[in-house]
Amino acid sequence: MAVFLVPPPLAWGQGTPPSVQAARVDQPVIVDGRLDDVAWNAAEPATGFIQREPDEMQPATEKTEFRVVYTASVLYVGVKSYDSNPAAIVAKEMERDALLYPDDSVMVILDTFGDHRNGYAFETNPNGARFDALITDEGRDINSEWDGVWRAACRRTPDGWVAEFAIPFSTLRYDPELDTWGINVRRRIPHKNEEVNWSPLGRDVGDFRDLRRYAVYRISLAGELRGMTQIRRSRQIDVKPFVVARASESPGTGETGTEDDTEVGLDVKWGVTRNLALDFTYNTDFAEVEVDQLQINLTRFSLFFPEKREFFLENAGIFEFGPPERNSFRPVPILKTFFSRRIGLDRGREVPIDYGLRLTGRAGGWNIGVLDVITEETRFGDSLIPETNFGVVRLKRNLGQRSGVGFIYTDRDDGESSSRVFGVDFDYKPSRALAFNGFWSGNEDDRAEGEDWAAGYGFAFRGRDLTASFDHLRVNEGYQPGIGFLLRQNFERINPRATYRPRLERWGIRTLFFDVDFDYFSRASTGELESRKFSLAFFGLFTVHEDGFGLYRDWETERLFTPFEIHPGVVIPPGVYDFESWRIGGRTNESRPLTLAGRISSGDFFTGSRDWANLIMRLRASRFFRAELSVDYNDVALPEGGFVTTILGTRLGLSFSPDLRLNAFLQYDDSAELVGANIRFNWIYRPGADLFIVYNENWNAPTFSARETRDRQLIIKFTYLYQG
Repeated sequence: MAVFLVPPPLAWGQGTPPSVQAARVDQPVIVDGRLDDVAWNAAEPATGFIQREPDEMQPATEKTEFRVVYTASVLYVGVKSYDSNPAAIVAKEMERDALLYPDDSVMVILDTFGDHRNGYAFETNPNGARFDALITDEGRDINSEWDGVWRAACRRTPDGWVAEFAIPFSTLRYDPELDTWGINVRRRIPHKNEEVNWSPLGRDVGDFRDLRRYAVYRISLAGELRGMTQIRRSRQIDVKPFVVARASESPGTGETGTEDDTEVGLDVKWGVTRNLALDFTYNTDFAEVEVDQLQINLTRFSLFFPEKREFFLENAGIFEFGPPERNSFRPVPILKTFFSRRIGLDRGREVPIDYGLRLTGRAGGWNIGVLDVITEETRFGDSLIPETNFGVVRLKRNLGQRSGVGFIYTDRDDGESSSRVFGVDFDYKPSRALAFNGFWSGNEDDRAEGEDWAAGYGFAFRGRDLTASFDHLRVNEGYQPGIGFLLRQNFERINPRATYRPRLERWGIRTLFFDVDFDYFSRASTGELESRKFSLAFFGLFTVHEDGFGLYRDWETERLFTPFEIHPGVVIPPGVYDFESWRIGGRTNESRPLTLAGRISSGDFFTGSRDWANLIMRLRASRFFRAELSVDYNDVALPEGGFVTTILGTRLGLSFSPDLRLNAFLQYDDSAELVGANIRFNWIYRPGADLFIVYNENWNAPTFSARETRDRQLIIKFTYLYQG
């Protein structure tokens, strides 16, 4: 085992970060994964990678080096990943935007504004698969749905593998006055369960949601990329026309015949400056977006589905406003003052967008987001949705190294009613370990009654072994964010939580963890208890092979002020209910060909009991084929009536190359008596330009075998990208 010695890493906020010089070259680099172009000889190699796992702050056990060169229009990064056992390299993914963390992979982080908080992530593996993301506020928002225009070519070698990145400057927003950018490079070596970074990151760096994957998004700890000058300013115009042809029929709804139509639309992106981008969309169509995953809702509150539509994705993190979400096992946020899925969708049905404008970017220490969208008048049966205008203005001023203050304004107006929201927020981060946040927001809504404001504050502490946070949130009964998401109304919430993760490194166990989480809700208008939950992780561990397991005990109280129909025909009367349950959760190492993950709980539930399981099995047979089977199962026994619900989901993926794939997603919900299939073929025939063929079919299914077609749809979408 070879160890490459480097100087000891410097503490955060002290000394000089590592730096590398970018070399300006005249001729474009041939991106083939070989790194044999003469241009690479002009660049100095950056070495000295440091482990984050398993041996924190120790030199990497395998050598890694990278170089950076650029022409007037393209940035190139070449990475050599040496491996003393190349036969053990893991490379199972080839699909665009697949999760590459379980594979041998290299990720490049770029801070193009030098603000130490926002940036871009570009990742690839030995198959040349591509993953990218926009990072806002060092990981508060990680927009992995964004797809930039860039290329990667990779090649195995007798002593490891090589990756070559080509990132056009037209894909990036950056400060043209800066000659030094932030950069970090992370390498994963799964057969050693090793993560190494060029600019060192300790175990105390990460995110409450996922300590492993998010550490590299700590932009303030990146190194320096020097010599970024003489970048040609192009017109920065991307024009993407598209044509959509579709045929659909709905025999299960009583309608007869087939509906056919063909539409054209246009997306335009104009780099107003190197810092600001103006997006325009006309006759927007989201036919290529994957269908939402079915969910069982046994609560009194709303379901949440994430945004997946391209127009709303770039720089989406700029629009984030409200309390941060700190719990990865709670997929539903409490409050989002702006939530773009409120635009162009009504209860899962598409409301056509006439046109939209977005101005996003950064200038002079300000993060800027402005959006205006007009949706068409649309009728669904007897329901008429009038033409509606949606507007948002979001500004945030960077202060110091990682702090900031901001403002937001949203407006929804359909001519008959309107809703306006305005608010201010702040983030104060005095050190690497400590962060404070707060916000206040008020609204004017024609339909709202009572006090019309919401406010919250909190803090988070992250140490090497201990993490802790506290959040307080109040949402009054008259607060209605017209273009936002609100899980529940008229509440006050207190949420302290802490996790202790001592390192063990014996008996095959790497880390233990113990977790305490208390979530308390009361009615804001009366102070009455509404719900509370105390969760305690009695015992949890992660093995040296990156398998994890946890055992939890939950104590819950729910007050029902009105009867609650939890299932058709099953009504729980008003009252206060206390119940307890046990819960176990775990996952196996995701780098293996076959992996398992899930949670199982059993215990009291309102007036009776509930057994619940959420299990996922993934098979990565080869780089060409992957499959996933998920089960969400509930068995509820109540004096008012018992019921069983099951959602089965199957995903199949065929990747013929990093730019050619076929995906199928099949879902069955026995409670809704519904089966749905979504089949998508995607060919990226040139960077940023696609051909999509999508087939959707839904069946009414009293049982899986006795099903009748409710509706079906065939869509073909062709896009072309012109860059000027």
